[in-house]
Amino acid sequence: MRASCEGCLVLHRDATVAFCTEELDGRLCLGYDRRHLAGTMPCRVEPKVVRCEHCQRSLQLMLVFSIPYQPPRPLGNPALVN
Repeated sequence: MRASCEGCLVLHRDATVAFCTEELDGRLCLGYDRRHLAGTMPCRVEPKVVRCEHCQRSLQLMLVFSIPYQPPRPLGNPALVN
């Protein structure tokens, strides 16, 4: 039994698995939790290379619920402390 899959694991923007390229070729993937020899790549919709519906919804949710960026406050001058 092989310990790794020969395909490439395609991931959505939120790191969930979209599919394995072995499945596109009609072969079985050994499991999404196994090592994939061809590595990983982000999912995209051909030919425009745009986001799929799942990734678009994930991005919108991340933008809506993300914490607004606040720059760090400058520290006081150590010479003036004490």
